[in-house]
Amino acid sequence: MIRRVLFLFLFSTQLAWTSPGQQSRFNVLAFYTASGEPDHVRFAEDAVKFFRERAAIEHFAFDTTTRWEDLNDERLKNYQLVIWLNESPPKTEQRRAFERFMQHGGAWLGFHAAGYNDKETNWPWFVGFLGGAVFHINSWPPLPAQLEIDDLAHPIFAGIPDSFESPANEWYVWKPSPRLNKDVRVLATFDPANYPLGFKDILTSGDLPVVWTNTKYKMLYMNMGHGDKIWTSPIQNRLIDNVVNWLGTGANQAGEQLGSGIQINPRGIALNPRTDKFYAVNTKQGIVTVLDGDGQFLAQIQAGKKPEAIAINPETNRVYVTNEESGTVTVIDGASDKVIATVAVGDLPYAIAVNPVTNKIYLSRTFSNDMTVIDGQTNSAGTLRAGMQADAIAVDAVANKIYLTGYQDREITVIDGASDHLSKVDAEIHLWAIAVDSSTHKIYAASAGNANVAVINGQSNATKLVRAGSIPCATAVDSSSGRVFIANYADNSVSIIDGRDDAVVATLEVSRQPQAIAVDDGNHRVYVASPHEGTTTILDGASNSIMATAKTGGHPFAIAVDSKTHRAVVLGFDGDLTVIDGTTLAKSSPAIPKNAP
Repeated sequence: MIRRVLFLFLFSTQLAWTSPGQQSRFNVLAFYTASGEPDHVRFAEDAVKFFRERAAIEHFAFDTTTRWEDLNDERLKNYQLVIWLNESPPKTEQRRAFERFMQHGGAWLGFHAAGYNDKETNWPWFVGFLGGAVFHINSWPPLPAQLEIDDLAHPIFAGIPDSFESPANEWYVWKPSPRLNKDVRVLATFDPANYPLGFKDILTSGDLPVVWTNTKYKMLYMNMGHGDKIWTSPIQNRLIDNVVNWLGTGANQAGEQLGSGIQINPRGIALNPRTDKFYAVNTKQGIVTVLDGDGQFLAQIQAGKKPEAIAINPETNRVYVTNEESGTVTVIDGASDKVIATVAVGDLPYAIAVNPVTNKIYLSRTFSNDMTVIDGQTNSAGTLRAGMQADAIAVDAVANKIYLTGYQDREITVIDGASDHLSKVDAEIHLWAIAVDSSTHKIYAASAGNANVAVINGQSNATKLVRAGSIPCATAVDSSSGRVFIANYADNSVSIIDGRDDAVVATLEVSRQPQAIAVDDGNHRVYVASPHEGTTTILDGASNSIMATAKTGGHPFAIAVDSKTHRAVVLGFDGDLTVIDGTTLAKSSPAIPKNAP
């Protein structure tokens, strides 16, 4: 009897979200996965809360399930609208039931990852259902973007302005564009004014539909759906509410340049303090450009396909370059600038850092779940431990510790360089950038999701949260003054933290959407790059003032500084290099021979 009462209670709480005595206008069944990528789960959980509230107000029945087995003919006959919040059905019989549901007049709303498909998905019908669209590339990490409305006359845009800012999201590009399909009606598009957008995976140009319907079906796909910010926009919430009502009540229903992008890394340029040489990647050409300490051209070195990040061991005078498409690390002799080894490390190597104390090179790979370690003496690669990932790596060589941050984690992984012992330090969710002050053994990790900087005492592991600006995404430490500089992407500003008490002492406005920062601790100049504006702002870190804003071509995204010569070299998307004299603030471009390398 107790079991029967419990069953009836659970059944009733799951099914009806209309008031007693009221008839549902339509019935909705939402599918989602409660495990998997954390930000997809967070979005789904927030979505369930949103739709339950709307169901009670607007008198439609809203049910949820985390079982794809419920995608069957018997269950679906009770619903007019099916929503996929974060996944799609994995099994053939589930897919066939959904196909029948849609072919017989059912309606579908899919968010973000619910539409994800690639060569391994193996569901041709679904590709056609989406208008022929197949996932191509994405931006990363999640950032807000301005959207333009293509068809304000469509019912879903009642009360919606002709453009609005959509909250932080991972934006997908589809190939071919669904706009090319004669049956597709694109309803909202990524505003080109957003370009370039991203800190790692950058969307750079082209047409990017984000909301569309295949007019052969009662369906609508929305690119939004990653993370815990999606439901923070009243305008977007109203749009989604309109979509559900349009689909639930019946959904009466030419070629553009494809959106394009690249992947970048803030470590795309580095200084070798032993030789005072700058090394910068040219991802498109597969080369590394070498400049001297004054920013004069020295050489170009052939690397692998799509080189992205550079780390240097000044003790051994070795330069390490990750090659995304080749799945390798190129090892360069810093004395001769010749390639002396190519190390296979697996698909999509990204973040890299060197521990000069142990002569070990640590790197992570996109979509991987382990860390690779290269022995700098033998150039042999091994796996440190499974279950680890990092978007950024920082090294405290004095303390012999390595720090790893991952966007999906709220903990920082600490590796003891002597023993490879691993420990965790609680910090903040959605960490992106990290920097270490080796003189104080403090670690500064910026949370792009929560506008906080986690300040960690490297000796006690005590953590303090310091409020910076919106979407802090890059950090740099002036080791001689103890000040820390944080670039705030959404606030167009830099927060300055005094390392003595870890309090923000000033906030300076810089060019729009800054996302790279570097410090010359010899003269306290701070360089802040804005890819969107094509500029680099120069700050006086001693007086907390703006000195100048220099036009630095090619969408600048990475900076390296030589504190001996007081030169800063700024790297752009296409391998463009701009040299800034930190004393005179004059800028120049190195004369690179056309036939190099």
